[in-house]
Amino acid sequence: MAVTHVPVSIADAATYTVLADNAGVMHYFPDFTSTCTATLPTPKAGLWFEFAYSGVAADAQNFVLTTGSNTNYFKGGLCFLDNDTDVVAPIAGNGSSNSKLTLVTPAPGSRFRCECADGTTWVLSGTVGSATIPTFGDQ
Repeated sequence: MAVTHVPVSIADAATYTVLADNAGVMHYFPDFTSTCTATLPTPKAGLWFEFAYSGVAADAQNFVLTTGSNTNYFKGGLCFLDNDTDVVAPIAGNGSSNSKLTLVTPAPGSRFRCECADGTTWVLSGTVGSATIPTFGDQ
């Protein structure tokens, strides 16, 4: 029997729990009607998730990705494409406690990956477009 990896379509809701069983598949998030906070599962080396915005215009709402604990902070970073000024800039958290990423009104083409390499922290990579720079913070 062939193995298939069915993408996950995140519902238009205020919260979403990312399941470890969905590691290795794309998670599409819609044009939300309110901010959505997605919580990653307990970190385990080898888990990875990809997220992509599936709207056709800049979302009026935010997409928040949280690890649930400042112990499980983000490493790596994202490439930010500023829709207003055509500026491209790398962005990253503080590398010691920032465990919450907020994509502020993401634009079409926003796509990033979150991977746990060491069983504790999550590494970000990818590209996010918006008129407003994403923010990193603690719980």
